[in-house]
This record gives sequence, structure tokens and C-alpha cells, in this order.
Amino acid sequence: MKALRTGLALAALAALVVAGACGREGSTVFSPNNGALAFTRFVNAVSDSGAGDWRFVDAVENSPAAFGLRFRDMFPGSGYQSTGAGSRHLRIFQTSSDIVQTQKVFFDTTFNFVAGTHYTLIAAGTMRDRTAKLFILTDDFADPGAQVAFRVFNTGAGTVDVYASPTGGTSALPAPMAAAVPNFVATKYIPIAPGTLSLRAFASGTTSFPAMLDVVVPGGLPADRAANLTAVGGATQPGSALTVFIFPRSVAGSAAFSFTSPGIGFIVDRNPPSGF
Repeated sequence: MKALRTGLALAALAALVVAGACGREGSTVFSPNNGALAFTRFVNAVSDSGAGDWRFVDAVENSPAAFGLRFRDMFPGSGYQSTGAGSRHLRIFQTSSDIVQTQKVFFDTTFNFVAGTHYTLIAAGTMRDRTAKLFILTDDFADPGAQVAFRVFNTGAGTVDVYASPTGGTSALPAPMAAAVPNFVATKYIPIAPGTLSLRAFASGTTSFPAMLDVVVPGGLPADRAANLTAVGGATQPGSALTVFIFPRSVAGSAAFSFTSPGIGFIVDRNPPSGF
């Protein structure tokens, strides 16, 4: 009988220990440590090659990847990807179902990404004339306050003048928002009053209509607290910052996704504050 009582006591004690351990685990919050992070996004502006797969090849964690990124594609469509800070090794491979072709490397670079900093990585130029390079922009946007900030990056459309006005078409041109922007150069951020906005681009020094490019800037959206929707950056939303990409046409007969004329692309760098 004494042995039975001892066994029951030990069993009860074990149950209490297990229950106590479970209680402690249930009240403990475990937070992942992702390490120091920078923030990146990718833009394919190579006008004479097929799609590419963008991969950081030095680590698995905090290493965003984009597959099948075609000419004029951007990844992600908005926002940035968390990326491990420090010296990182990036390669862009040819997209293909042929395992031999997937080993073809378009770009291969190592770059030191600073924690807390935002970057735009742009592959631009052409393979045929060996001007293709990988450009890494530091997105040092500041809060434009009651205005909207725009930056222009010319990905190879020839030197251009860019005009911003409430309407496009053949309406009178104001002073250029960005004058004589050469290939593969980004302007500083330019503040403009918020409102409906059209951008027109001309070959630098010319103003004959029609414009080479004539596009309405996305307006964005205000925050909607009742629907739990945050604000989306755009021309009508104060506090927004955007990058404007001037793209050339595709090189005729190349593997690039076909565009028969130059184009403009927009990506939001900074959404305005939502207030909640």
C-alpha cells in the first residue's frame, strides 16, 4: 500500500510540473529576430532581352526574389521587400524552362545595403551594344508635407525634357519639371502642388506636338478609417513621393516583351500618412 501511495504522489507531482510548464509556454511571446533589414525593389528596363530571375545567392533568409521579370516590369508593384542588410550578392539569370539556359547570368554584383535604407535596383540599357548595367538608387525621399514629390529616372529613351501640368495633349507647356535628363540618370525629388496631373516628355530641346509621351499620373487614394484602408500615394495625395520611369521602346526583333513606342511607369516611394 505504501508503494502505491508513493507512486500516486509521484504521478501527481509530474502532472503538476507538466501543467506548470504548459502554463509558462502559453504566457510566453516569441518574437522572431530578422536581423538588420534594408528595403529593396526591382525594375527591368533592359529593352533587348527576355525575362530575368532576380536572386540573392548568398543567403536564404531575408533574400527576396523575382521570377520572370520582363522588360518594364517592377517587383513588387508597390512597396518594398525586406532584405538582409550588409554586403549582399545579387545575380539576374535568364528565365527559361531549359536548365542550361537558366544558368546564363545577365548581371552579377555585390553591394552593401545599409540597414533602414530603401533602394531601387534597375537593370537598364541594351545587351547588344553592351550598355546594359545594374543601377542601384538610394531612395532618400523626405516627407514633402503638403506637396507631392516626383523623381524622374531615364532608363534609356534619349535625353528628355519632362513637363507637368493639369492637362496634357496640346495644352500650353509650363517650364519643364525636369530638363535635359540624360540616359541612366535620376533627378532629385521635385515638389509639386497636389492635384490632377499629366506628364509630357519630349526629346530634349523640342516642343512639337504630339509629345513623345503623354500620361496622366495616378491620383492615389485617401485613407478610409471606417473601411480600415490606408492611404495610397499619388498626384492628388499630399505627402506622397513617386518615381517616374521613362522607358524606351523595345529593340525590334529582340527577345524583350514588345513595346513599339516609349513609355512611362510609376512606382510609389512613399505613401502619405493615414492618420490611424
